[in-house]
Amino acid sequence: MSVALESVLRYEEVSGPEEADATGGVRPSEGDSGLVSRAQSGDFRAFEELVRRYRNDVYALAYHFVRNREEAWDVSQEVFIKAHRSLGRFRGDSSFKTWVLRITANQCKDFLKKRRLDTVSYNDALEAEHAASPILGPEHAVEAKELGEAITTALGQLPFKHRTAFVLREFEGLTYDEMARVMGCNLGTVMSRLHHARKKLQHSLQRMGFAGG
Repeated sequence: MSVALESVLRYEEVSGPEEADATGGVRPSEGDSGLVSRAQSGDFRAFEELVRRYRNDVYALAYHFVRNREEAWDVSQEVFIKAHRSLGRFRGDSSFKTWVLRITANQCKDFLKKRRLDTVSYNDALEAEHAASPILGPEHAVEAKELGEAITTALGQLPFKHRTAFVLREFEGLTYDEMARVMGCNLGTVMSRLHHARKKLQHSLQRMGFAGG
């Protein structure tokens, strides 16, 4: 089971979804609900397609927390193993993506707790996101790198629940409703956590000299 999932997770260049055939292949237009239903009936090919569709989302969220590529892959694999084992209890109250991201958030929380990772190292993914354009001079490039490091440091100082809210909204682009389902709380709590996350980040950046008063 884990070997099969690892193979799917690490297969970077996926060709187009397979056409349906007599053996029950995946149709390009088949929705998540159909795939989930088939996977719940024991069709592992259907579950593999779900993994292919959402492995990048799971990996990205994991990486924002563990800050290590190999460990993020390990977390991702554990997430999909747990998802497969729990698939029979999935009732479709939320989308499969939301459900699997909630598993990811919980897995990251357990990962950080076990290893006591209260701080994070420099996030090269964030560096790339804030990297200066090639047309900018070296002074701007240095400023962009320093800002990326400051944001990463500030994020690492947030409580897990506030960091989760910020990452899901600002990096993953989830709606408030999706965030509530991922974090297992109501919309008011989501908005409160996001507000506190932004406020704490702003104060941290101000103390480091990267934001106005």
